[in-house]
Amino acid sequence: MADKTSNRRGFLKRSVAASAGAAAALSLEEKILLARTSARPRTPTPRGATMPTGKIGKVQITRLICGGNLISGYAHSRNLIYVSDLMKHYFTDDKIVETFEICETSGINTVITTINPDTLRVLKRHWKNGGKLQWIAQMHTKTAEPLVEPKLAVENGAVGAVIQGAYAERMVRSAKGLDAIKTIVTFLKRKKLIAGVGGHELNSPVTCEAQGVDPDFYFKTINTENFHCATPDKTVAFMKTVTKPWIAYKVLAAGAVNPTKGFKYALGGGADFMCVGMFDFQVKHDVQIVKGILARGVKRARPWRA
Repeated sequence: MADKTSNRRGFLKRSVAASAGAAAALSLEEKILLARTSARPRTPTPRGATMPTGKIGKVQITRLICGGNLISGYAHSRNLIYVSDLMKHYFTDDKIVETFEICETSGINTVITTINPDTLRVLKRHWKNGGKLQWIAQMHTKTAEPLVEPKLAVENGAVGAVIQGAYAERMVRSAKGLDAIKTIVTFLKRKKLIAGVGGHELNSPVTCEAQGVDPDFYFKTINTENFHCATPDKTVAFMKTVTKPWIAYKVLAAGAVNPTKGFKYALGGGADFMCVGMFDFQVKHDVQIVKGILARGVKRARPWRA
């Protein structure tokens, strides 16, 4: 394991140095990332640190949720072609488990990430080590095979599952797709999991509401950077009419938005929870920001729905 870790660290150092041209030219973000590959883990805060929560169905969830895109290598790199590979080399199994542990000791109790062998392997390792992090499975569901991934979520210990935004958007455009979504939601509820429908486009929750799909929650993007959320004002206005809980995501537009600004906007716009992709060294800072915003009170576009 030590040799493997050393090789990955060496790759990261060579890759970043090569892309920057020289160490002196590294950006602040790159310097931080390099430093963290060799830094010892910080002393964790006491397990059970409090974080405000809400409830979806019978599941108690912290207002800040750990996102899984960085961990899974689905990093939004815009026009930078190396970013996903960089994330995969940074987030070794050891680093993912460490990140999960930091989330828990900082007060976060839930992660949303995809169903795949890598996810299952690190989650099971975390749980075997005594971790209690809840998993909401993000599903890449196909209309022709609607129950394949919901069954995997049930079999592998998820507390809930949500259809990923782009997949849900394709499905709501056809009658067969809508029927498949209803089948998924019904199945998950019968198995005592909370069921969600995602969307980058507003049409996803709008159609589900109009067609009586009845999920337990919506998983909808919100930011003002036109980053997978082209109509933030319309999203806020529509969600005022929705009584179901809303988990917001892409609230920091993949790192383009200051966390304080992004969190305030999402919570003020009516989001009940925020799913945020975080490096291990960002978790505690983000937790403190969210706790501070909630402690001071935030003027919301709609009542808390969870």
